[in-house]
Amino acid sequence: MEFLELNCERRNAGVTVPVRENAFLIALQLRRSTDFDLFAGGRFIQPEGFEAGETAIFDLRMELATDLRDPFHAINLYVPHKALLAMGDDGDIPRHIQELRHTVGGTVRDPVVRDLLLSMRPTLARPEETSELFVDHVALALSIHLAGKYGNVAQLPRQWGGGLAPWQERRAKELMEANIDRGLTLEALAQSCSLSKRHFTRAFRQSTGLAPYQWLQHRRIDKAKQLLAKSTISLGTIAFECGFADQSHFTRAFLRVVGVTPRKWRLTMLE
Repeated sequence: MEFLELNCERRNAGVTVPVRENAFLIALQLRRSTDFDLFAGGRFIQPEGFEAGETAIFDLRMELATDLRDPFHAINLYVPHKALLAMGDDGDIPRHIQELRHTVGGTVRDPVVRDLLLSMRPTLARPEETSELFVDHVALALSIHLAGKYGNVAQLPRQWGGGLAPWQERRAKELMEANIDRGLTLEALAQSCSLSKRHFTRAFRQSTGLAPYQWLQHRRIDKAKQLLAKSTISLGTIAFECGFADQSHFTRAFLRVVGVTPRKWRLTMLE
């Protein structure tokens, strides 16, 4: 699965090349874009909706093409069909999802999809600062929501009772500590505990009160504080050793969590 943001400011962009892929595209409209024609396999379909804040589901197996006249701006989630099947293989849903129910050329108002896709805008704007755990977390949440609301799944399993077993919590935290300066996927964490991603995410939050990406972010900040107490270490070096993209990324993250910049926090500690 992939997130992407598409923004075309000019009018009359023209007819797009027909797309035929074994995948779905979930598109959140960031601006009103109603003046266009939609074609599926060469057959004209009258679009309806496409106001700002509405979501469209496109089945890319239908050989879709558009004749674009309005400018458009959207955040999208690209979902290969095999990703839907994998959710069943992983045990996150009771059976494989074959379809996502939708009206071809239509839109819906779905606040869950809207808010989750909007949460990806900062990440898409600064991909070098991307937290893989955060992206995995949003993708999993969207997938489960899409499965329950639009998939051929009557009801998702109830939430598991209880959190992680002590050995699972210990193993997950040790793995995140060992990878504090590099990327780590949700799948790797779940596999280390012999759980599906959905089960692991819920159980980890129940055990710690935080999502995995939040726990890792707090540990990075804690490590940064330890290094800041040593006045000879530069902020750039601390940023690198704690897994931040650069010094500016480190400063923004530290300010968001702690409430002051790393430089100011260090001066306070040295007073």
